[in-house]
Amino acid sequence: MSNKMEEGQLTPPPPQPSSVSVSKRCKKCSVQEATLDSRGAPVCRGCFVKFINTKCVKQVAILGKETSRLITPRDGGVRRYLVGLSMGGVSSTVLVQLLNENVEFQLAKGRNAPFELVFVYVDPHTSLTLQPSSELSSVVGGSIKVEERLRGFRERYPRSEFKRVPLAAALRLRTVDWSSLIPPAGANGGSGGTDEEKKLQQVFDNLPSATSRTDMIRLLTRHVLLNEAREEGCQALLLGSTTTALAELTLAETAKGRGFSLPWLINDGSFPITHHQDPIADTTADAPPTPPTPDGTTADNTTTDAPTTAPNGTTTNITTNSPTVTEDGKGVGGETSSTSMLVYHPLRDLLRKELVTYASLVSPPLTDLLLSDFSSLQSGGAVVSHKNLSIEEVMFRYFEEVEQNYPSVVANVARTTGKLLRLEEDAEKNGRCGVCSMPLDELGDERWRGEIGDPVGDEGGGGGGGGGKGRLCYGCERSIHG
Repeated sequence: MSNKMEEGQLTPPPPQPSSVSVSKRCKKCSVQEATLDSRGAPVCRGCFVKFINTKCVKQVAILGKETSRLITPRDGGVRRYLVGLSMGGVSSTVLVQLLNENVEFQLAKGRNAPFELVFVYVDPHTSLTLQPSSELSSVVGGSIKVEERLRGFRERYPRSEFKRVPLAAALRLRTVDWSSLIPPAGANGGSGGTDEEKKLQQVFDNLPSATSRTDMIRLLTRHVLLNEAREEGCQALLLGSTTTALAELTLAETAKGRGFSLPWLINDGSFPITHHQDPIADTTADAPPTPPTPDGTTADNTTTDAPTTAPNGTTTNITTNSPTVTEDGKGVGGETSSTSMLVYHPLRDLLRKELVTYASLVSPPLTDLLLSDFSSLQSGGAVVSHKNLSIEEVMFRYFEEVEQNYPSVVANVARTTGKLLRLEEDAEKNGRCGVCSMPLDELGDERWRGEIGDPVGDEGGGGGGGGGKGRLCYGCERSIHG
């Protein structure tokens, strides 16, 4: 029925109570009134919450099958997962809620807890002086009282363990080739803090851009989380990356020259961990030399041994302990061994905006555990200056808008990337990057350099310098040297 304009007013159509009532019913249960939109379908609150829970439980069930072979009698038959926590971020906070709900549900049924949870927040704010205008600084530090927020998590989820680890702890790890990052002796360090914090501040002060600093924080955070997972005897590391976050990571890493590493970063599965000689405090420096073997080799030049499996299921391969010299005379690096850890993303089938809605629907709401200014951060405020805006933040703003208007595009980016295969044979042949541990793509790296006119062999380029330094992938070269 067409509306008629009478006396300057729009005449409403006659009321139709029955049709209006039917149109507002939930498309899933057909009983409750639909108050929310879920991917184009009107749904009720209960069905929306169930939808979010189901998506997460499905991924956790897949992980359960994968880790069943890693459980040993020493573990007591219980799986143990370490979960990365970003203080105040909606994705990891919702993941805390969903995983704990799963545990409580099983216990209420009279069953044993399906897994134990350890949540770790890697705190860069205690170690670094971040740009105050950076979105990253507002997320990870600034005015946030970390201990108060951790106390809130502990009170709400008493069955789980929550830890805070400073980012400076990465300096004690051998999973990073620090010879590529630590400035020369005598360089000016940051003021205040511990020696580790000063050294880490030196590393970040020498990075050329905001993108480089954001990139290095993410890489070192991942190293710390993987190490904590091993120290805690966990079978897997869980990250709260959503479909939106994975799409952002896809474009950001491709733009930085790490497209070859996407199958390891986006897909669930085993993640490589490479160990290097420690240039900061090599505990083996004073160890007596190992006697020669019958074939004349020693610990200074060992051959690859058979892989071993740790109690928590991580696989270890012993490799050469001294830098390999290539034809051009450059060292491949001081790798000593390599392990792996399962890394999974239980929220990979959910959009970030769906988690924002979910956080306000659960009882009690999760808003007290989120950043007070998270809503403004989500809306992508106006950019005053692009000088301190990293590639990650550009992708965040871009996909925030795309997610609202074209959610299928976001899903297609993540799903298409998920079809990429891991070329493990290339990793064994070419080695791994000394900073990000990703396999080296020599052909792709050379193509990148050729397109931008970066000649091989320049200082800071060409896959790492001599002097025993480990080789770097193209993305890490650009982050470190510009």
